[in-house]
Amino acid sequence: MRTLLTASTLVLIAACSQVNPISDEEKAEIDCLASITVVEITDAIREGSANGTDPAELQNVKPERIAAAIEKLEAKYSGEMDSAYLEYDINHRLDKIQDALNNRDPDSEATQIMNETLSLGKSCTFGS
Repeated sequence: MRTLLTASTLVLIAACSQVNPISDEEKAEIDCLASITVVEITDAIREGSANGTDPAELQNVKPERIAAAIEKLEAKYSGEMDSAYLEYDINHRLDKIQDALNNRDPDSEATQIMNETLSLGKSCTFGS
């Protein structure tokens, strides 16, 4: 039993050690691309809602923009970890914006993340 446990542990360690961590440069690029994508998503939904776009069509905005962002990221960085982190980052930022808008607490973490995301998304350039 002890041998089986040791072997299982070694396999897990070997599998985990093959994942390349995200460098600080990649993280900064992903944060930029995530913020740009969040701004694109929120702008498209806001404009679509104002123009009377069918809500079913607006539901496609988020997955389409995330897919486009992943394509941009994969053109520059080829790791699956990067794509997963990008998708997580976009969804996390969108959730925090929703929290900030619902709670309207100017001092909350959600409001700070919303403001940082919107500012970064309008000021950074991915891939430069």
